[in-house]
Amino acid sequence: MKNRPNRSIPSLLAVLAVALSGMVTQAAAADKRFALVIGYNHSDDPDLKPLRYADDDALRYAELLGTLSEDVTLLTELDRDTRRLVAGRATLAAGPPTRDGIIASLTALRHKMARVKRQGHRPVLYFVYSGHGNYDAEGRGYVHVKSGRWTTRDLYSHLFAPSGGDPVILMVDACNAALLVNSRGAGTRRKARPTRMNLEQYPNVGVVLSSSSVGKVHEWGRYLAGVFSHEVRSGLVGPADLDGDHAVTFPELAAFIAAANDKVKNPTVRISAYIRPPLSAPNLSLIDLRAARFHARIEIDTRISGKAHVVDGDLIRYADFHKTRAQRFSLGLVRPGPYTVVHGGREYQLPAEARGDLSLRDYPPTQRTAVRSRGTHSDYFDRTLFHQPYATEFAQSYLAGDWLNSLIVEREVDKPWYANGPAWATLSAGLMSLAVGAAFTVEAHDVSQRAANTPWGSERLTLNEQIASHETTAGVLYGVGGAAVVGSIVWFILDRPVSTRRYKPPLNVGLSPGGVVLSTTY
Repeated sequence: MKNRPNRSIPSLLAVLAVALSGMVTQAAAADKRFALVIGYNHSDDPDLKPLRYADDDALRYAELLGTLSEDVTLLTELDRDTRRLVAGRATLAAGPPTRDGIIASLTALRHKMARVKRQGHRPVLYFVYSGHGNYDAEGRGYVHVKSGRWTTRDLYSHLFAPSGGDPVILMVDACNAALLVNSRGAGTRRKARPTRMNLEQYPNVGVVLSSSSVGKVHEWGRYLAGVFSHEVRSGLVGPADLDGDHAVTFPELAAFIAAANDKVKNPTVRISAYIRPPLSAPNLSLIDLRAARFHARIEIDTRISGKAHVVDGDLIRYADFHKTRAQRFSLGLVRPGPYTVVHGGREYQLPAEARGDLSLRDYPPTQRTAVRSRGTHSDYFDRTLFHQPYATEFAQSYLAGDWLNSLIVEREVDKPWYANGPAWATLSAGLMSLAVGAAFTVEAHDVSQRAANTPWGSERLTLNEQIASHETTAGVLYGVGGAAVVGSIVWFILDRPVSTRRYKPPLNVGLSPGGVVLSTTY
């Protein structure tokens, strides 16, 4: 008797092949990041002085995000000083920072993001702006772009709404930046009901916004950058990685920025950032330091304790930090060197050819060569910025208290249409006027009956005069009452009363020796 082939073996192999294929696909799935970066020094407001470094900030953001993104689009116009600074270095500038250019760039990026999504990956979009901002009559924020403005409505219509639930990271360094997702308020009433726009409708959106107490962006010549933008980039290249997992999350960056500004007491220059993760993915990383394609990484270990900074070969400040001795992190270097790590009176010089994973122990320290920038602002910033150590104790205390409180926003919300006291008062007055007018009409009718029945001509003449007077009075009351009724209806329609409502994002901070983990009840 011949042995029959076991038909179950090929079937089993086929099942295993499908399962393994699914596992490979699952393992290969990853976040694929894309970025649109805009920088604009000018504005259409004659009261706003042109900025000096918005274009520099945009360029540096684009270079940093280029190390971890599939595609980066940069919209800015580099000024003469910046062009000289980057001469011979490839730049990413794709066009002027116009509203049409932003919309077209977002459309192009969406097509590329849709392609990677079809491949099983999750697209993540950065939208970064550096420049001037302001707010309109309704208290809604906007930022200036070339020959126009990028408004809150644009933000929600062209950036948030088309996202389809995929993560969006909004990063803005501008005057009144927080008003792009919050409202300044315009009194207790408004003439027209605006489109409802609030961040809670888009739990996939995370924000990193400057929010100085006086609504002003501060630049510093020592940084050749906006102070807030420099602090953000300093944290993102590694120093904000508190738990050593080679990723920087929203709460880690928030605590890093808070520590950097903790000793700044002057409210006119103090930055209080508004940093909030997407509620649908609260632990989304702002940057994955391991996945980033840095030119080199330098391990900052126990050799450095206290305030330190890194400058590049052109003596431009690359990053600042203030660490404890126990903290260790890997600091990513975007471009080829040389670089110098400056700590107190010592400096570690990294040569231009240095690349890959580096360690301070391979570069013996030398005596520091000081280059001092004088001036009132410079001295004050030198004495205050980055003077608070970014330590676990500080971060945990800040995140469990001040940070959660800083995320509370106040919004103007519509009351029911009928909660309009003045409109009801006008309607009541109008109806009363119509009622009194009707009473005069009835009285005129009664007098008319008496005039028809009287045989005396003199009495009829007197009664006719009364009829005319009553009819005139009724007509006036009808006109006034009708106008009041119509006006009250228009008032109900156009003037919706509003009230202020506080919203606290449903975030919980989990603190442990290993780091910070967020949870949400969204």
